Amino acid sequence: MRKSDATVLLAVAVGSMLFTGCSASSTPISELPDGQYTGQSEPETDGSYGIVDFTISGGKVADVSFIIKDKDGTPHDENYGLGSDGTPADKTFYQRAQNAIEAEKSYMSQLKETNNQNEVESIAGASVSYRVFLGAIRDAVESANEAG
Repeated sequence: MRKSDATVLLAVAVGSMLFTGCSASSTPISELPDGQYTGQSEPETDGSYGIVDFTISGGKVADVSFIIKDKDGTPHDENYGLGSDGTPADKTFYQRAQNAIEAEKSYMSQLKETNNQNEVESIAGASVSYRVFLGAIRDAVESANEAG
């Protein structure tokens, strides 16, 4: 193999890893044994993290919940971005935050529909939520595999 061929192959491999998020698809959660599973994502640079809980019954996702929390534990919910007076301190931030929360609901319903985290599609404007959602699921699957 010529040096230039090796360089091209290396560039393709690196580009492929970057494009796919550096990891291959994981086993669909519907292949887990029936039971309840919990996972927590790695913290983002700002310290926020996600927690997912889901139940598998008969090879299907029977129930799923997902929440992102700030480093201090403040949940990203319908009140996220509101000041102590109940109004948005920054209307642009509040709207973006609420749009992300709606996307998170979509991620949960897509998971219930497909029973496969690899088929949940990212929503524009909520890519951090998507990454955190999948990270929390990956943690739950890894914990289940370790438990055997």
